[in-house]
Amino acid sequence: MKNRLLLLLLLSVTLANAQSEITNAKRIEIKAQVEKETNKLKDSLTKTNNGSDIPLDIEFKTDVYRVEKLADKKVGIDDSTSGMTTAIVELNNDYDKLLNKYYAILMKKLQPKDQEKLKIAQRNWVKFRDSEIQLIATVSKNEYSGGGTIQSNIMAGRISDLTKNRLYVIKEHLDQFID
Repeated sequence: MKNRLLLLLLLSVTLANAQSEITNAKRIEIKAQVEKETNKLKDSLTKTNNGSDIPLDIEFKTDVYRVEKLADKKVGIDDSTSGMTTAIVELNNDYDKLLNKYYAILMKKLQPKDQEKLKIAQRNWVKFRDSEIQLIATVSKNEYSGGGTIQSNIMAGRISDLTKNRLYVIKEHLDQFID
């Protein structure tokens, strides 16, 4: 009887902790939740600072909040190694979209004669990013890292950090402008 009770307990704990796949319906639901939370943050930032924040600062903060909160919620649904890696890869894609958005804003603020400098800097960053990704993949090999399934999360996180850091550098350039 004890063995059956123990088996039943273990089975119920396993089922309770089982990861669930993120369905399209669940994606829509969490996007709606995140959008609601993002709007609250935007309202809070606007009220707290009595409108003293530059609208671009508020937009940037809410954009970053949105993509990071979405990733958090995805991991909350599927916290398996595979689920976390997928969430981080999607987070990197979202950071990349934001990077493109704020790069375009910076490009528009620059005079045409100075836009080429930004293009060159961005091309050089892309070369750096690509070579850094190769290095990340190399040091993540089993022979160097000891292996394990967690390596996919570590790699995805480090790659995502590259894009996030570049996004913040572009934002710092935008912060230099006097409007």
